Amino acid sequence: MTDSTLIPSLDQVADRIEDLMARHRLPSVSLAIAQGDRVEARGFGMADLRGRPATGDTPYLLASVTKPVVATLCVMLAERGLIDLDEPLADRLPWLDRQRPGRAGRPTARQALNHSAGFGRYWDFAYDEEPLGIERAADRYGVLIHAPGTRFEYANLGYGVLEPWLAAATGHPLGELLERYLFGPLGLGSGAYGPGAGGADAAVPYTAERHVPYPTITTSHPAASMAWMSAADLARFGLTHTYGSAVLAPGSAAAVRTPGLEDGERYGLGLNVRHPDGVEVLAHAGDMCGVGASLAILPEFGVSAAAVVNQTGSFAPARTACEILLETLVSHIGPEEDTTSPKPVPAGEWAGQVATPFGAVPLRAEVDGAGSVWIEVAGSGRVQARVEEDESYDVMLAAELQLPTPDALRASPWLELALDVGDDRLAGSARAVKHGESGDRVGNCLTHWCELERVR
Repeated sequence: MTDSTLIPSLDQVADRIEDLMARHRLPSVSLAIAQGDRVEARGFGMADLRGRPATGDTPYLLASVTKPVVATLCVMLAERGLIDLDEPLADRLPWLDRQRPGRAGRPTARQALNHSAGFGRYWDFAYDEEPLGIERAADRYGVLIHAPGTRFEYANLGYGVLEPWLAAATGHPLGELLERYLFGPLGLGSGAYGPGAGGADAAVPYTAERHVPYPTITTSHPAASMAWMSAADLARFGLTHTYGSAVLAPGSAAAVRTPGLEDGERYGLGLNVRHPDGVEVLAHAGDMCGVGASLAILPEFGVSAAAVVNQTGSFAPARTACEILLETLVSHIGPEEDTTSPKPVPAGEWAGQVATPFGAVPLRAEVDGAGSVWIEVAGSGRVQARVEEDESYDVMLAAELQLPTPDALRASPWLELALDVGDDRLAGSARAVKHGESGDRVGNCLTHWCELERVR
């Protein structure tokens, strides 16, 4: 454990946090740092722009920082013999065994936790209405783009299906399990789970441009996105994963810090595992409708830092706030800069289809000698695509094209083809997606199996 004088007080960094808020037009930032018995937390700005200030104890929606919370619960339950992390999810959820396009396989709970289950990228959000629900979402979009255990791809659906699997394995709903085994025993009084569960004192989530408040947000994958906690409690939770903690048995703690795959993103059970400057950092960020969050844990120093924001697109400022708190110990907590380039797609003409739950959609691509790419969907006319990098595939082709399916037409106006490149075959995922927040709402990302063959 490091000398506590290396950890700044929040008064020492207050001016820098206020400057961060001003530069990004943030309604509020709540942050905390914890070491041993010391937890210092403070809020800046307004949890509710109608006049309620943020504090260090204000509950915020955690977005994807829900994942380390749920993963830690799973490790605790496995220690008690209540679940087996290496059990195939379909053993208790037979609807996962339904035939779908894509790869074959039966992913395990552990693979869902470390994002190697084979699912593609996915998110959905609904506002004051019912979402698809996890079984329907998995039935339509739970295609295995990769064989389980072979590749990292960040997948909300993997965590989404853990919720009914946990209920089937234990006989108790996820919210009850979190309260019984995690929130209650660790004294995380602000901890809550589910749409609107943060209560009347929670920070109001706002849009980025106009600061319009979001209505109640629901999703088909709450186990990936719907925990609530204050910055103070989130920093306390982080101490669970420091070397001085006795909450997890040594073998369980080591499993959390062990990446599921050596290649690609190093991700353990619910936490990114990084070593900037030779310092072990366990971290996770979250960003969705009206919220951003960052958690950073330095296990060898016994230190945890947390920052939460009530504005869409704010995970980067939340991460910066954590880096300000930890700068005497480590230079950064985010990923290293990726210097890889997309793999070129061979010149020629390609034809195939997107396998949607509403039927196959014809797809064509044309690549010229300079590497420029045009895409055509269902005979609608070709559109030039951007060639981009994707951490889980050889290349991504992005275009302002919409898949003509009912779900895509609802809230996913663009197309991304994330593909592995062969001499005569392109295969991977076709994502109907909405980025940004046009119309003051975050949209959806729907992944489908996609395959093209060279025709000329």
